[in-house]
Amino acid sequence: MSKPDPELRSKYLDALERLEGSEARVAKLESVLRLTVGRLCLAARGRSASLDAELKVLSDLLRREPDLHEIEACLEPLSRAVAALDGGAPSPAARQPSAASANAEAPGSAARRAATGARTAQVDTVIVAMLDRLALLPELKPALAELNERGADLTSDELADGLDRVARLIGDQRTKLQREKLEIEELLRQIDARLEEVANYLAGEAAEQKSAQDSTQQLNLLVLDEVHELHTDVQRAVDLGELRGRVRVRLESIHTHLEDFRSREEQRFASQLDRTGRLRVRIAELERESRNLQRSLEEEQRLATMDSLTGIPNRAAYDERIEHEYLRWQRSGAAISILAWDIDRFKAINDAYGHRAGDKVLRVIAQHLARHVRGTDFVARYGGEEFVMILVGTSSDQALVAADKIRSGIGRIGFHFRGKPVTVTASCGIATFRAEDTPDSIFDRADRALYRAKDAGRNCCVIS
Repeated sequence: MSKPDPELRSKYLDALERLEGSEARVAKLESVLRLTVGRLCLAARGRSASLDAELKVLSDLLRREPDLHEIEACLEPLSRAVAALDGGAPSPAARQPSAASANAEAPGSAARRAATGARTAQVDTVIVAMLDRLALLPELKPALAELNERGADLTSDELADGLDRVARLIGDQRTKLQREKLEIEELLRQIDARLEEVANYLAGEAAEQKSAQDSTQQLNLLVLDEVHELHTDVQRAVDLGELRGRVRVRLESIHTHLEDFRSREEQRFASQLDRTGRLRVRIAELERESRNLQRSLEEEQRLATMDSLTGIPNRAAYDERIEHEYLRWQRSGAAISILAWDIDRFKAINDAYGHRAGDKVLRVIAQHLARHVRGTDFVARYGGEEFVMILVGTSSDQALVAADKIRSGIGRIGFHFRGKPVTVTASCGIATFRAEDTPDSIFDRADRALYRAKDAGRNCCVIS
């Protein structure tokens, strides 16, 4: 009889644990974002009465669990209050009633301005720390890259819009994780129900065996009792006719006991055949469902490690692969190089031709990179317009030759947008494992080399 596969249950429990960990991480990031917005509200208070009123509305929302519609409803009046502040229109609270009072309040005003400046610097530090934490989620990286790229050039409205976009993405990610968690919990409930059916059958089999043993023991006792009585009758009989009569009665009684026992056993056997048949059907269904679930799990695992836009592996797949290659490098010492790629001036392409054009560039370059690695190598989209390669058994000099060939090929791709030819280039940073390296440190070195390539004029490759 087939047994339930414990490995399938273990895999789903592991997946549920990973989802719970991801949900906790997203909840923590959401908490940091709430704290940052709260501190921003504190830093901005005192600038105008209308702005203070809107900030209070936002602060009150953050003290509970608002939905996106409530946040959206308060953003428009908040933006108008900030715009009025940027426009220099003094609010009633900000007007100075007289020169004398202005002179009297000057020291206090200076102190308030100094305190506000200190709070603003503190808020800036918190925002930077928050963005660094949020960058751990690949889904947020494009939005965060845009905020980081513009930096101090962002207006208050643009910063608010950017943070709102990040908050929406966090909410979407959390909703997705919760939905996946519920789906896995439902699958686990179904598996538990099937396992309970098997357990009930086995319990029924044990009860039937106990009942059969009791019935057999009862028959033995009855037959032994009749044999004992027959022996007594033989000793007491005075003639042959009386003995025959008594023997006949005892034999008929034994026959009745045997018939009853046979009837009970036939019923038990028929019941057992019925249960066994039904169990075989359920086991066949379980095996079929198990195979379907296994295929579904493998497909979900494959999709979870694939970038949906470009069709190549994603950041999660890279993290898994680099750990594997790192362990192999520790055992063998064979050279392994990491190549960090970035499309040059990608934001300009998006701004000039739209995001659909940018998506096309990402897909084409991703496939170009995938075509130029060996079967033992690896390429993934790291996030945004960044890609990463793992070249196994390749020194830094060999990696530079390969990277330059790939880079030249990217420059020759014939992109056309709105009927015009557009040249797209990419820069690359290269790092090879050293004795002190870890998977994180080698990528950081490759990333720093990539930025040196950007500083050197782009469309080039630099070794770390």
